[in-house]
This record gives sequence, C-alpha cells and structure tokens, in this order.
Amino acid sequence: MRSLRRLLILLVLAVLALPMLYGLAALGLGLLPAPHREPQTGQPTVSIYLISNGWHVWAALPARIQTGQDQTDWGSWLNDSAVAARITDTDYVAFGWGDRDFYLATRRPVDFRPNLAMAALLGRGPAAMHVMRVPEGALSDPQLRTRRIEVDVLQYHALAAYIQAGFAPGRDGRPQPLPEPGFGLDDVFYEATGRYSPFRTCNEWIGAGLRAAGLKAGWWTPFPYGLMRGP
Repeated sequence: MRSLRRLLILLVLAVLALPMLYGLAALGLGLLPAPHREPQTGQPTVSIYLISNGWHVWAALPARIQTGQDQTDWGSWLNDSAVAARITDTDYVAFGWGDRDFYLATRRPVDFRPNLAMAALLGRGPAAMHVMRVPEGALSDPQLRTRRIEVDVLQYHALAAYIQAGFAPGRDGRPQPLPEPGFGLDDVFYEATGRYSPFRTCNEWIGAGLRAAGLKAGWWTPFPYGLMRGP
C-alpha cells in the first residue's frame, strides 16, 4: 500500500513538472537566437513586419511588390474572397496559422473554451490560415505591437514561399477560403496544411518560417517573445 501511494505521488509530481519543463524550454530556446544572416550588402531590401496581440503573431508582407523581374501580388494569389478584392498596392497582408476550430470559435477572450484548447493541443483538428489586410499606416499605430524587419530579395522570397506552402490548395491549385466569416471586413480564413500541437504552435509556425528565410528568431518559439525581440 505504501509503495502504491509513493508511486501515485511520483506520478502526480511528474505531471505537475511537465508544464514547468515546457515553460523553461520555451523560455530558453525562445531567447536563444537560431542562425540567421543580415541582408546582402548593396542589395535592395523590403520591410516586413511581425504583429502581435500578446499571445499570437502574424507575419505581414507588402501586398504587391516588384523584386527584380519577379512580382508578388498577394491579392491576386489569394483567390476569390472579399478581402482579396479590397487589397491595394500600399497595403500589407498579414498571415497567421493555427487550429481551425479554436480560431473560428475563439473570436473574443470571453469565447475561450478549455475543451477547444485541449483539442488543439492534441492536434485533433485541421489547421486554418488567418489572413488580414493591414493598411500601411496602421503599422505605425503605437497601440499595435510590431517588429519591423528589413529583408533582402532572397529572404523575402524564401519567407513568401514558406507562407504559400502553408495553404492547402484546392483542385485548381489555389488557396481555398473557408465559408466561415472572419473577425471583420478585412480578414478571412483559408484551408491550411499541418496540425497544431504543443511543439508546433501558431507562433512556432511563424518562427519556422523566419528561420527558413535566414531571419532572426529563437530556436523554438511557441510563445511570442521568441519572435518579437528586436535586433
């Protein structure tokens, strides 16, 4: 009986220790910068932004940009949606990835449901891509937490390719808007690839894209602080 009680105590302590170990790993690896490089000297650069609401991060890229002989037009690429039609040359387009059910059901902090959060952590449902139109002037709003990053052409195209690969294409190979409405007039949800998990969170999805493009981010970024620190 005593040995069983001791075993139960050890199991409880192990379960309680898991969140602490997770938090310590996230803190340490989030603050430790992964290998990255500065933009190539003498080459033109593009301004991109990270936008955070305190718990979730979006990557914002210029809506339309000419880089050498290549042109990126996110409004045209994003297929038929009301938001795509509203995007102008001076806008930015912000991309965030996450669990679809949690995204769609948690539109305000009061909408938070533990069962949805647990289902997301267990990777039970598909992912969604949240796309927002962001007017350029909004990025200078002091109430909006942003991180500006200057990238060269190669870094920009690497990050853009990573983001595009996060969309689940339809039969025509184009992104598929979800029928559910966004949070307002200037955002929309799309089908996305992959599944959410404690190790591949919405913020780690952004971090993986930054690392793939050679941009500064933590080694593992399940929380925003591994992304939003400046140079």
